[in-house]
Formats: sequence, structure tokens, C-alpha cells
Amino acid sequence: MRDGQDVADEYRGAMLWWSSLVVVEPQGSGGAYANNGNHHERRCQRLTFHKRHRRLVIDDYLPHVRRRGRGILFANRRRRLYTNNRSIDSYMSKPWNYVNFDHPTTFQTLAMEPAKKKAIMDDLDSFRNSRDFYRRAGKPWKRGYLLYSPPGTGKSTMIAAMANHLNYDIYDIELTMVRNNNDLRKLFIETTSKSIIVIEDIDCSLNLTGDRAKQQPPLLPNPYDPLGRAVTLSGLLNFIDGLWSACGGEQIVVFTTNHVEKLDPVLIRRGRMDMHIEMSYCGFEAIKTLAKNYLDIDSHRLFVAVEEQLREVDITPADVAECLTTALRAGYGEDSAMEFLIEELKKNREEAKAAASRKVKAAEANVFKTDKDEVEDEEDGQQIEYSDEVEEEDGQEIEYSDEVEEEDGQEIGYSDKVEGDGQETEYSDEVKADGQEIENLDEVKEEDGQKTKYSEEVKEDGDKAKTPDEVKEEGEQETQDSEELKEEDGQETEDTEDYEQLRL
Repeated sequence: MRDGQDVADEYRGAMLWWSSLVVVEPQGSGGAYANNGNHHERRCQRLTFHKRHRRLVIDDYLPHVRRRGRGILFANRRRRLYTNNRSIDSYMSKPWNYVNFDHPTTFQTLAMEPAKKKAIMDDLDSFRNSRDFYRRAGKPWKRGYLLYSPPGTGKSTMIAAMANHLNYDIYDIELTMVRNNNDLRKLFIETTSKSIIVIEDIDCSLNLTGDRAKQQPPLLPNPYDPLGRAVTLSGLLNFIDGLWSACGGEQIVVFTTNHVEKLDPVLIRRGRMDMHIEMSYCGFEAIKTLAKNYLDIDSHRLFVAVEEQLREVDITPADVAECLTTALRAGYGEDSAMEFLIEELKKNREEAKAAASRKVKAAEANVFKTDKDEVEDEEDGQQIEYSDEVEEEDGQEIEYSDEVEEEDGQEIGYSDKVEGDGQETEYSDEVKADGQEIENLDEVKEEDGQKTKYSEEVKEDGDKAKTPDEVKEEGEQETQDSEELKEEDGQETEDTEDYEQLRL
């Protein structure tokens, strides 16, 4: 306000008048303004209102004026981008360094589907205007956002758009430069309200995989901490929604990652990361936004061809932006730039098909190799079994079962069995009693037109089987030996009886 200027204001039906004054004071009274001779001049504003509105002015109007004044100063200030220092040992060292933040990205220039973009903007506006709600609900005035997607899909650009939309400062924390949980807490204490706290690529900053039981200690010891302490998941969680989370107020916490599946579920659950935003590949609406940003066109005849290509190929906003930038630098016009983009999409499609084909061939080769190894293992096992069977067959000799039975005057019967190749050939030489002669039963069986003679068999190892006559002679020899043994046993019995008589 100029000197002597008056401004009228109205608040809840009460009229108020502001006046700008210059008060001249004697030199001895002091003052903070420049002096004019032996006097000091002090500038001030005078507020005039009716006496009956005194309580309204003091209790409501003046706090309202202060809030609006701070808001105006905040809106006109230069926003800052902070980053943490490595060492914060002494109280004199500053935990943060900053530069002026002047990123041009807004939600209007952000390559994203309009519906998703609007949902994010509405959520941010709701958070900014929910101070009373958070106080009534008993929650710290904070909100968490998780941005996850493949590289090049615009996660960092989204953070810049959020900061420009809310007019907030950004605190970018590099966790690898933080020594321990205590230093992390000091960093958070030094942050201000109306700010966005960012931890990018959090899956690479800490060991925050899903299996905490298998977490390994740091590979390199911390030179500042002989006990090997470092930033832990517990310390990070305490900042997000623990006791220290109430420091600052009106803050947004943003995590970014390329591999959301690697993060511990307790870190990204609702209440810590309240909103999960997938920064996907370019859709048709995102392409139109980029065409507007780079080529300053809202529509084009080749948009249909671009949309058809997008159904078969994935491309990131970073790739589209680089393609259009290259076309512009080469001096292409709108048509040539769009054709260049279509050719790039076709090229990416062919590369994607080739990569998929290689992947399928590699998978088939892996399956074939696995099947081949299994078959070779089975064949090796089968060969071992065959080898064992062959060795068993070679080691076995022809077994002859010479059964001698003497019942009711019957003569000896022989049953010679020859085993070979899994078949048995029985020689049945039966001898009937009551004076009948021995009948040699040589059966000739006809099978598939061939005659199989059961006679002398030759073993696989080249030895000949014993004939029935040889077997018979061996049986008679064994019988004779048995009778001699019996006679010797009888002689011993007689000697024993003679000895007993002598004792008596």
C-alpha cells in the first residue's frame, strides 16, 4: 500500500478499513527504519472497525489475514530441490543442500491417460485441503505414493508434476549416503511442511526384499560406525508412520521402483503407501499428448495408423519423446515426424517379435535338453539293469534237479532242467514201477511253423549241458556214496556198543 492509501474490506458482514501510515518518532526512541534528520520514520498499517465487531476481528479476522499472507508469500517464493549431505556430525553442518527448482513439467504436459491423470490430481487436491480431517481423524498430515513401472515411463516426471501442481518443495533422499537410523531421523526433522519427500529406486537403496529372514549384512563396513549399524527397514518404517512421522506436517512421501515385487509388503501396504500408481507404457492418449508437446498438433491423419501399431507393441514415453525430438532436429515437418514415429513403432514391433521368438526357441531348447538328459538317464539305468541281468545269466550254470524218490519199489526219476534266455526246457525221464521200462519223452512242439527240439542245449557262454545219461550216472554215484556213509555209521555204532560192554 502506498503512503496515505486506504483499503476497505468486508468479513462476515463487518466492514473494516486499512490505512497505510508513516509514523515519525524522535531519534532517541529508536526504530528500525531510516532516519530523517533527528527523527525516525516508521511505516505501519492501521485497521479501523466498529467496536461491536471487536471479538470477530481479534479471534477470526486477524488469524485469517495472517494465513492468507503466508499463503501469498509461499506462492510467490522460489521453490527448492533439496538433497542430503553425507556428513552431519556437528550442529554447525547443514543436513541439506538445495538448488532452485524450476522444472517445467505439469499434469497438462504429462504423457498419461486422462482418467488416471485426473484421479491423481483430485487426490492431491483433496490431501492439500484436508488439514481439519487429518486432525479430527488423529492422523499425521501425510500421504504416501508408490510409483512403479519399467524404466523410461515417467516416474521422475510425475514427481515434478506433483510438485508444480501443489507448489511444494522437494527433498530427494539418497539413502546410501545416510549412515544409520539416527542420521535419517535428523534429516526428517529438518524438512519443512508443504514438501514432497522422495526416495527413488528404493529397491536398490536398501535391502528391502520380501524375505527379511534372508537379508544379508552390508558388504562393506561403515567407517563411521564401528558396530556396523546402518539404515534399516525398521528405521524407515518409523519415519513413514511412526512417532516421527508427525514432524513437519502437510508432507507427501513418494517411493519409486522398477521392481515392485522385490519390496517388502509391510513397506508398501495401505497406510504407508496409500496410493499405488503404475506408470505404464504409452497409450494412444499419451501419444496425442506428446504430439501436442513436441509437434503442437491436436490431431493428424496418421493418428489412426499410430493407434493400430500401439495395439501390437509397447513403447515408453521416453522412446516416443526421443523419436519426435530426433525428427525435429532433422528438420522434419509434422507429416514426416509422424511417419518417422510409425516406422519406429514398426521397428520395435519386429524387434519384440524377434525377441519373443528367441525366447521361445531358448525355452524349447531348454525343454529338449532336459528331456534328452532324462532319456539318457533312463537309458543309462536300463543299460545297468540289462548288464546286471546278463551278468546274472552268464554267472548261472545249468541247474539240474536230480530227485531220487524211492516209493513202493519205484525206480529213480530224473528231471533235468536247463535254464537259458528265460525259457525252461524240461527233460522228463520218467520211470514207472512194476517192471515197466523207462520211457524217454522227447516232445517236439511246433510253433509258428518251426520245430523246437528239447534235447541237449548249449549255454550262451559256449558250455554244453549234461545229457540225461550223465546225470543218471552222477545220481547212481551219489547213491553209492550215501550207502557207504551209512555202513561207516553202522560200524561206529558197533564199536560204541563194544566199549560200553567193556566198561560194565
